[in-house]
Amino acid sequence: MNTPNSVEQNALPLELTHSGHWVQSLLQNSHLRRGTQPNPRSNSLPSGSLPPRFTEEGLRTVVAVLPEQLQAAEHLVRRRYSWRGYRVASTDDFEAAAPGMKGQPVTLLAEDCGRLLGTLTVRPDSPQGLLAEESYRTEIEHLRREGRRLGELVKLAVEEGADWKAALNALVQSAYLVTCVVHALTDVLIEVNPRHVRFYQRVFGFTVAAAERICARAGAASVLMQLDLAQFGRKLEFAAA
Repeated sequence: MNTPNSVEQNALPLELTHSGHWVQSLLQNSHLRRGTQPNPRSNSLPSGSLPPRFTEEGLRTVVAVLPEQLQAAEHLVRRRYSWRGYRVASTDDFEAAAPGMKGQPVTLLAEDCGRLLGTLTVRPDSPQGLLAEESYRTEIEHLRREGRRLGELVKLAVEEGADWKAALNALVQSAYLVTCVVHALTDVLIEVNPRHVRFYQRVFGFTVAAAERICARAGAASVLMQLDLAQFGRKLEFAAA
C-alpha cells in the first residue's frame, strides 16, 4: 500500500492489489446455486445466472484522495442509482480521504487495468452520526449503548457490464481492512433493498437490524442490516482456506 505524506505534496493514491477469490468462495460456500444468485446488472445484486470466473491481473483498489477520483466515484454512483430509480446523494457527500484516514469517510475505487469497476464508501461513526440514523436512529443508538463501534457502507455501485464479482472481491477485501485496521470498528451497517436481504445474509453474514422502512435519501424501501466484523473475519479465513 502506498501512503502519501500529504495529498497536496504527493497526490499519490493509496492502493491495494488483490490475489484472493474471497467473493467467489463466499458464493460457493453459501450454496447460492439454487436460483438466488446475484444479477450482474444490479448494483445491490441478486437473481440471475453467475458470470464466468474472473482473473485478477491488474485488479486493485484505490482509496480516493484526488478530485478526479472522487468525481469518477460520484459519476458512477449517479448513473447507476439513476438507472435503478433511486435518488442520488449530493456532491458534498463524496469526501477525499486525508492521510491516515482515521475517523474519516473512505471512498474506495475498484479498478482493473485502469478501468473503474465499482465504488464503495466506508463511513465511520462520528459526532455528526451516521446517514442511516435518518431512518433508524433508535436502533443505532441502542447499538452504541451496547458498546458497538459502528460504521456504515454507502454508495455501492458497479459499472454496467463490469464483472461484479471482481468488483465486489476488491471492494470487500479493502472495506474489511479499512473498517478493522483503520477505524477499529466492531460492526458495520448497510441499508439494502428488501429484495437483496437474503443475499447479504447468506453470502456475507449480515443480520437484519431493523425492519423495512423508506430511505429518504434514496427515495426507496430499505432494510437496515448489521455485520459483526469479528464473525465476518472468521468467515473470510474459512473462504480463503
